Amino acid sequence: MEPTLVVIGISLRSAKLAQRERFLLSAAQEAEAIVTLGRSDAIDEVIVVSNCNRTEFLVWTQDASEASSSVLRYLTGTMNLKMMEWSNFYRLVGDAAVLHVLRVTSGLESPIFGEAENTNSILSAWQQAQRAGTTGRFLDAVMTKAFHVAGLVRQQLGGAIYKLTPAEAAVSVSAEDLGELERRRIVVLGAGHMATAAVREFQKAGAEAITVVNRSWEHAQQVAHKYKVKAAHVESLWEQVLRADVVVSAITQRMLLTHEELEIVMHERNERHLVLIDLSVPRTIDPRAHSLEGVTGYDHDELCAAMDRRERRRAMVAEAEHILASEAVGFRGELLSESIFSTISSVRERLEQICAQEMDSLRTQFGPFTEDQVVALNTLSTHIAQRISAALVRQLKETSGRNELTGALQQLFQLELGDNKASAKSAD
Repeated sequence: MEPTLVVIGISLRSAKLAQRERFLLSAAQEAEAIVTLGRSDAIDEVIVVSNCNRTEFLVWTQDASEASSSVLRYLTGTMNLKMMEWSNFYRLVGDAAVLHVLRVTSGLESPIFGEAENTNSILSAWQQAQRAGTTGRFLDAVMTKAFHVAGLVRQQLGGAIYKLTPAEAAVSVSAEDLGELERRRIVVLGAGHMATAAVREFQKAGAEAITVVNRSWEHAQQVAHKYKVKAAHVESLWEQVLRADVVVSAITQRMLLTHEELEIVMHERNERHLVLIDLSVPRTIDPRAHSLEGVTGYDHDELCAAMDRRERRRAMVAEAEHILASEAVGFRGELLSESIFSTISSVRERLEQICAQEMDSLRTQFGPFTEDQVVALNTLSTHIAQRISAALVRQLKETSGRNELTGALQQLFQLELGDNKASAKSAD
């Protein structure tokens, strides 16, 4: 056993959207997961990332196998994970885990290369874990490195690769399916961040007939007033769909547009072409509606796949991979060195505690001592602790089995999670 980074997760690379929806965590669930896993066996530090593309657990641990079991128990207990679903999850350890985090943060694991939304989600997850106190010197070092590398990729390959957003992708596929958008009727469901982004992008593309539909009439009016578009009550949803050329769903509620209802609407439209774009995860437009005559439908994954086929920026992937590989070389070794010195710091604290206990016992048996004797004995005990710590540092530097020796020291001195966190804070 040795200290290491472990990543356990499910993502668009390992599972379909329908499977990922099962494990998408709300903000409250993320917060609960961080606290629960932070107290679980073998998990020293943890960050939880959950968005439409992935749900991942980044763990720093002394025992990769036991830490993985803790995550599995959490998923089984709180999200009813079935063993057949476990095959959709991946477990990366050590160098592979480090490289994966660098890839995700730099946008190489995004559905569209360089998509910034995923990077922002990683940053938010890190900040949440810091507030919860579940990160320390090791995961903080990993994330600092990851964002440094993301900056290098952006700097060397150009900021343009980070421009594309889901809203821009929605406009692009709509224009490809329908041609010019000036005279097209666009209906946007929702009034949040993603919905307003869609309104802005369709306006940039020349669309003039844009209507915002939202459960809250007040919020719909606010968006309509700000962007000078129309607002409609949710009660008039089907009337709006009946007249629309493009429907963009960017809401966070239950399934809103069903296959059966859309089938009726399409019949009334005489199969006049309709583009359905579902930006929501979980989905709010029934995916079965995509098979209806006259409908072209995109959910999150289908939209990204359509854009990915057109993305010239994919040619930059090889260059980005080279940057990541060169930056990842030796980084895990640096982390392990950090672990070694953290262990030595904890050992020294434990030795000082033992010396202090022996001093108390000595005073009880042979005291009281004079002030000079107390100073001399304290100096002696501190000197002994320092000499032992220095000898251990030299031995760890000179031996090839330093990680095994580090683990042996942690077991010998019974160093627990609290000791490691305390020593990390004192070292910082």
